[in-house]
Parts: sequence; C-alpha cells; structure tokens
Amino acid sequence: MNLILISTLSMGGLAAAFALFLSIAHRKLKVEEDPRVEKILEILPGANCGACGYASCHALAEEIAKGNASVNSCVAGGNDTSQKIAEILGVESEVIQNKIAFLRCGASQLERKKKAEYKGIKNCQAADIIAGGELICAYGCLGYGDCQSACLFDAISMRDGLPQIDLARCTGCGNCVKACPRDLISLEVLDEEPHYRVVCSSLDKGKKARTACEKACTACGICAKVCPFDACHVIDNLAVIDERNCQGCGICAERCPTGAIRYSG
Repeated sequence: MNLILISTLSMGGLAAAFALFLSIAHRKLKVEEDPRVEKILEILPGANCGACGYASCHALAEEIAKGNASVNSCVAGGNDTSQKIAEILGVESEVIQNKIAFLRCGASQLERKKKAEYKGIKNCQAADIIAGGELICAYGCLGYGDCQSACLFDAISMRDGLPQIDLARCTGCGNCVKACPRDLISLEVLDEEPHYRVVCSSLDKGKKARTACEKACTACGICAKVCPFDACHVIDNLAVIDERNCQGCGICAERCPTGAIRYSG
C-alpha cells in the first residue's frame, strides 16, 4: 500500500515539475505576434480558399504584416478588404479588377450527346480519366459538379447538368478553375460593359461538333461576317471574340445558328 502511495506521489510530483518547466519555457521562448496580424485577420474573409497562394488566411495576414505580401493579395475580399488592410498598415491600396468565373460550355445535359453510360465514380476528374466519361464531345462539361464542391462561397449550383454561377456570390477565387479537368472555367473581368462570350470549347470540325452537341460552335463563320467591328474570328474551328474590338452590339449572338454565343453580363 505504501508502495502505491509513494508511486502516486512521485508521479504527481514529476507531473507538477514538468508543468512548471513547460510554463517557464513558454514564457521565455514565446514569440510575440505582430498585433496587426489579428486586425488583418478580422478583415479577411476567413474562407482559407488559397487563392492568394497561402495555406490559410492567418498565413496571409502574417505575410502582409511582414511586408512580404501585398495588401491586394486577397482575391476573394476584393477592393473593400484591400482598402481596410491598407488603412491598418498606413499604405496605399491599388484598385483590383474584380473577376468572376465563366463557364465555356452552354449545352444542357440533354443537349450533350452520349457515347456510353458511365458507371464510375461520379466526379469529373474520375470520369475524364476513364475514356473521357460518357460524352461524345471531348471538350464538354461532364456535369458531376467538381466545381461546385470546390467553391467555398456557395456561388455554384448544378442545374440540367451544368454549373450555374451566382455572380453576386462569386469572389473570383479561382478554385473552380483548378477543379475543372477540362479547363472549361475561366476568370473574366467584371465591369459595367456588356459582354458577349462563346459558350463552347470544341475544336472539332463543324459536322463532328454538331453531331456531339446541339449547342456546339460549328465554325460556320457567320459571326465573323456580320460583326461590324471586326471583333469575331474563327480560330481552330472555334469562334473567338476579341474584347478589345467588341462594342457589345450582340449581332453575333443573334445570328449564331446554334446559340453558341451568349450575353454573359
């Protein structure tokens, strides 16, 4: 019985000694954090989306406070966030061009023709690896929602097998861009100008593209012929709109026989 008591007291004494040692070590070795880090962290969105190139919002806040990262580094926060951080640091903030995600595929689930019935894992990465999934079109949206899963701001929902992007929620973080195995999502500048964009990515020739998808660009060239501003061209069997020349008249979209050019805001 005495042996048990002695053992208990010994272990308790050791535990107390170690606790005291760790407490003293913590006080002696503690690195004081820059108080500005906490202030910057309160302003950042806190989504830890990684669009800034850092692992977390806290890591970004530390680098901004050290001067290793720009006050404009938070893509998701936009200009308001950058301005508030600049005020904390007492520096100037440059204006950021707000960007939103844009999908370059406009065909619904029923409009995209199938070559087989895909029975594998229901995500785009897996389907693309296994013979390109079930679609005939090697460029079309697979529709399993990898982009939706990657979006940390609830800006993407799936409807009729296509991602629907909520412009009010989209922060332009780019996570959906990285998630799409077919590179169908790009970040486009959001401004007050009207934009008409090609919602097709197929590089197949006209007949083959049309066989695979009802909404495919067939490279007919009508858009290039009717555009009064030389903004539409056909390159590698796909219509391309030159934003530098486009005046937003919408004639190309009106005359496109398959609806492959649409107003995107």
